[in-house]
Amino acid sequence: MDRPLTYNPTPRRSLHSPNREPQFVPLAIIAAVFIIVVAVVIALVLPMCSKAREEKNEPVAQGPAYEGPVTFVAVGDNLPSEYVGYYADKLAGKEDDGKYDYTPIFEPLRSYIQDADLAYVKEEVHIGGNEIGPKGYPSFNTTDEMADALIDIGFDFVASASNHAYDWGESGALEHSVALWQTKPVAFTGTSTTEEQYNRIAMVERKGIKFALLDYTYGVGGYEKSTLPPYAVHFIDESLIRSEVARAREEGADVVMVAMHWGTENLTEADDEQQRLAQLLADLDVDVVLGSHPHVIGPMAWVENSNGKGHRTLVAYSLGNFQSDHESPNSINLLEGMLTCTFEMKPVEEGSDEYAVAIEDVKWIPLVNHSSEDRSEFAVYALPDYTDELAKKNRVLKEEKDPIGWLKGKTDEIVGQEWL
Repeated sequence: MDRPLTYNPTPRRSLHSPNREPQFVPLAIIAAVFIIVVAVVIALVLPMCSKAREEKNEPVAQGPAYEGPVTFVAVGDNLPSEYVGYYADKLAGKEDDGKYDYTPIFEPLRSYIQDADLAYVKEEVHIGGNEIGPKGYPSFNTTDEMADALIDIGFDFVASASNHAYDWGESGALEHSVALWQTKPVAFTGTSTTEEQYNRIAMVERKGIKFALLDYTYGVGGYEKSTLPPYAVHFIDESLIRSEVARAREEGADVVMVAMHWGTENLTEADDEQQRLAQLLADLDVDVVLGSHPHVIGPMAWVENSNGKGHRTLVAYSLGNFQSDHESPNSINLLEGMLTCTFEMKPVEEGSDEYAVAIEDVKWIPLVNHSSEDRSEFAVYALPDYTDELAKKNRVLKEEKDPIGWLKGKTDEIVGQEWL
């Protein structure tokens, strides 16, 4: 409470009052007071500045905000069919009770994903609500519990721009999906229901390094781009990509990652358009490109910025599927990939006080999309953990003479031994 104003009748004397000897403050005392004031200001202001810098997530190379290397994993398209939903229904207890549990499907990969500081997945289909229920091709949908399973297993970055991003049109499925992800502890991008969401850059900070994720698709099935609300889906558009990469840097991103839903289905090579766009992204100094859509794995490569200044972009042309269930798959559709790498602050050159993020320890871990012969059980495994016994139960891979050897050989052929 403020004190009331009072009147003090005792008059104050001037230092030069005629009935008082002049008073002088020794210079030593003034100096001491000055030093104390400066010390107090430093003690109070510097921590406030440091706190403000941390709150803004400004990169502080090798300074207090940088806490060491950041490990990262990325997987491809999560594209569950209705049969995957039926299995999740069974896993949750009583069948047809409206409850689903997808977590056991991803359980074999828990340690790979949770041990990483940052993990990415492409959620290709709507989580359009339990009223729609599990649906497969051509209009996919999965239930709300899928989001919980992906978060539980350890994903932090979720992208959603794909050719299935508008499968249910104006039914409300996209709105439900976006609203659901907005309540979850992840950075979500690719689809939106407002212009504000559309313009927001998805950001995650880890150990003092700030990561941005941008997400684009070549198109959506059944609809022309012009018929959609302008903010519904992020499409591949050169001017949009240029502006958003620049804005991500302006907002403090140390690392810019771009998810590209592109390419030719079932083609294990990078097509001409993918290579053209990869060069565009490299010329914009994007750090990592995470490709999806072909339903098969593709090559990985470093693509250099054509300005000759030495920046290289890591491009995974296709990570393949993550969890999926094709109606008539080939063995190649069940072979998938997980990109792993480490981000570390390093001097731009020896002895320099300037630092930049370097991408180190890049590896490709082959994954296997497992499904039983009657499509009643599903799981995703890392190839090192997949056994001959499991392969013999796989509805497609069992036809291969040496399933494990075939999976290893195809990975080597498509991705390249240098990444394994």
